[in-house]
Amino acid sequence: MDKIGLQMYTVRDHMKTLDDLKVTLGKLRDIGLTNIQTTAPGYITPEDYAKLLAVYGMKADSAYLGTGEINFDDSASIDAAAEKIKRQINAYRCSVVRTNSIPQELRADADGYKKYAEILNREGKMCRELGCKYIYHFHAFEFVTFGYTRGIDILLNDTDPTCVFFQPDVFWLTNAGTEPSVSLKMFAGRCFWIHVKDYAIKQLTGVVENVPFRFASVGEGNLNWQGIFKTAKEIGIERFVIEQDSCTGDVFEAVKTSFDNLCRFIELYK
Repeated sequence: MDKIGLQMYTVRDHMKTLDDLKVTLGKLRDIGLTNIQTTAPGYITPEDYAKLLAVYGMKADSAYLGTGEINFDDSASIDAAAEKIKRQINAYRCSVVRTNSIPQELRADADGYKKYAEILNREGKMCRELGCKYIYHFHAFEFVTFGYTRGIDILLNDTDPTCVFFQPDVFWLTNAGTEPSVSLKMFAGRCFWIHVKDYAIKQLTGVVENVPFRFASVGEGNLNWQGIFKTAKEIGIERFVIEQDSCTGDVFEAVKTSFDNLCRFIELYK
């Protein structure tokens, strides 16, 4: 189903060699996945990775380039940055570039977030000029408050909505203390994909203030999926990308559970 994808970080322990990657892609294909989000491992070029994906009837929906890889200060570095972007999007035949989280040295205060917003604007503009979209995937720490504003608000308000987009994650929205079916609305017009996994409460064994939680397959935790899908439809979400940071059991079974439940939810809440 084209509306469902997988962030390959989920199966990172099963793609350490080329042979491992081939086995993993076969298992994901058998689950029904055709779209992935990935970064080419060191042992394969983006061009060869794209060819390998095609063998398994799969494709990468985007390329990944960290802000440090395409940062630029002069005409020479501008040209080099543009070449890096063009190589990636041409290799994967995609029109989206993903970037990394705000670096630790800029997280301490509002000024740091403003500086990072400037970086996102500069690189997002370059991507737009090259015919692709630029998206930032946030977690929960961006919801830190600085007086009456939050880091995530700065990144939203200080970036250009025409060239900087976001990829919300319903787990991290919950972890940040928000209800994702509500907080997703913040990103209306600024996102087209979301990351999905469930937020489950573990059995309490320590003090009551330290409520333990775990990453769970979609539909296996406590999230309000009916509300999430309702809002996703309202704001124009095109794809639900599975990303389970850790699994208590077999990771491929976890992915299959998420995929099967997403198929059911998409049909149920369409």
